[in-house]
Amino acid sequence: MIAFLLQVLGLLLAVGFCGVIAFVGFTMTRRTEDLVKNGVRVPSTIVAVRPISVDNSYAFEPTVRYELNGRVWDSVPFEGRHALTTGKAFNSHRSGEQFVGTQLSVVVDQRDPRISAVPMRSRLGTTLYIVGLVFGGLILLFGTLGILIAGFAQL
Repeated sequence: MIAFLLQVLGLLLAVGFCGVIAFVGFTMTRRTEDLVKNGVRVPSTIVAVRPISVDNSYAFEPTVRYELNGRVWDSVPFEGRHALTTGKAFNSHRSGEQFVGTQLSVVVDQRDPRISAVPMRSRLGTTLYIVGLVFGGLILLFGTLGILIAGFAQL
């Protein structure tokens, strides 16, 4: 009986962990979608680019400057690094400097102009949401089948 309870507890913990991953992904996606839907589109200029090492290559995270309500704001937009592509097969840490001074359209939160986003879908949020749901469902399905088969085998 204790072994059965431990199996069910393990199954619930694994499914719960996948549920947390899916929830985080859903929250990230909703945050970006709400900002894109309710924010103000403004033109911005890339003023700095920070390289981020990804699998022996680099992604680039821009800092943009824009004007809203008579003030100048600097921000690192959500999904900004996905908007910058160098077109090169191999990037160095200095490859992103080509973007400084270029225009990038961003959506800005009117209540807090320090928050901005590139108007595109949250790739990381969508990935986490799908992975959490798929793996949670598979773990629940096969874990339940395993527990049932083990339970019938003991009879």
